[in-house]
Amino acid sequence: MLEDILSTVLRTQFRDVGRRTRGALLEVAALGMIGLATIFVFVGIFIWLSGRIEPWQAAFVMGGAALIIAGGLMMVGRALLRRREPDPHEQIVSMMQSLGFLSSTGTTAKGHSDDDNEAGPTMVAAALAAGLMLGRSFKR
Repeated sequence: MLEDILSTVLRTQFRDVGRRTRGALLEVAALGMIGLATIFVFVGIFIWLSGRIEPWQAAFVMGGAALIIAGGLMMVGRALLRRREPDPHEQIVSMMQSLGFLSSTGTTAKGHSDDDNEAGPTMVAAALAAGLMLGRSFKR
């Protein structure tokens, strides 16, 4: 029985590894083809430009264009990778609402919810949840 479980686990894990490896290889091949196409486009534009201006000027134009494109792509990638920090207060309120500590209509100023007269345990649990979320947000 243990052998069956282990063989099943190993088979499923290695099947996933094989599928991921094939996917990664196809992705690398696609990126290589995109790179090759980009080189051909740059060489074609360089040849076209060198027929109209001096070849050294065409090389500078193409180099400048490559730097501008690379800088733009770097900025876009950096913006995509930058992690946006969620507001801890919004996290606390949404977590408390999802756990049912706050009604969707809100609470009164004294902490009692609109539909519940006994708010003692609810407020203690809400305070614990808020403390947990604040502690996690300042953990760095």
